[in-house]
Amino acid sequence: MAQNSIYFTFTLPPVRGGHFVALEHIAALNTMGFNAKVYYVGAPDGFDKFPVPAVRAGAPLSADDIIVVGEDHKNLLRDLKNLTCIRVLHNQNPFYTFVGFDSAAELVSYPFAAVIVPSDFCAARLKAMGVNHAIHRVRPAVPDYFAPGAKKLQIAFSPRKRQVEALYLKSYFGARVPEYAQVPWAPLINMSRQDCARAMGESAVFAALPHLESLGLTSLEAMAAGCHVVGYTGHGGAEYAMSGNGDWIADGDHDAFVEKLRDACRLFESGQPNAKLEAGRATAATFSRDRFESELRGTWSAILGDRAALYRNA
Repeated sequence: MAQNSIYFTFTLPPVRGGHFVALEHIAALNTMGFNAKVYYVGAPDGFDKFPVPAVRAGAPLSADDIIVVGEDHKNLLRDLKNLTCIRVLHNQNPFYTFVGFDSAAELVSYPFAAVIVPSDFCAARLKAMGVNHAIHRVRPAVPDYFAPGAKKLQIAFSPRKRQVEALYLKSYFGARVPEYAQVPWAPLINMSRQDCARAMGESAVFAALPHLESLGLTSLEAMAAGCHVVGYTGHGGAEYAMSGNGDWIADGDHDAFVEKLRDACRLFESGQPNAKLEAGRATAATFSRDRFESELRGTWSAILGDRAALYRNA
């Protein structure tokens, strides 16, 4: 058995995109032979919802154990600061950084051994705030089950981060484009990731409504599922958003949003080739499982150095 563990902290059972990304880190590390687990700091009834090894908070930590903590976990960051274990920041979204830290100065001075981020955009924002810890980028993978299905004229969308705006946009579209007022909008709410993939796979169009993103994984998933993506980049999505792989709208420009949704519907109905679909799938394909595992392996090789054997399962 491994002498030490790599623990990823969770305060909730997995329900959001960032949770699923962290679970993929844990699962992949275990596949690579490392002893990685969830360190669960949450309500007892959520403990059995993890598909990877997990322990409850309070499990003893040695000086060589590694705790990986998110940028928005203020209480955990405070409690961990004075422990002797090794601390790694998994900053999945720079815009949430000051949910966990009171200031950039506190972030910079925190005794992290390393920082893991999902995008160059995130790394750049942290460096601009003065973070001088070693920063390692591990881009998430788009699972293979995000793939085109039997398409129909339907607009999939994820309203969680812009609920009021999503309601407005749907009705504004119906008012401005009456010929498509009856096109169904499929909300991706309270669904498993696999169910979201199925809904995207059958939808011709995806209305992208990200907000303050480090990367914007949902839009990449929609591209992989063969959707014509129309919408916002959420800032971090500018890393991959190009005119050839979607119709990207300036934040709040609802007239342009409606016009491009109309154009996407018309193109689908016409049956004509849509070059944006193939370009979108090609973009999403660069966020592959192989690349994710390669970046993850390189990151932990750098963090652990010649101490890697301490964290390997026998």
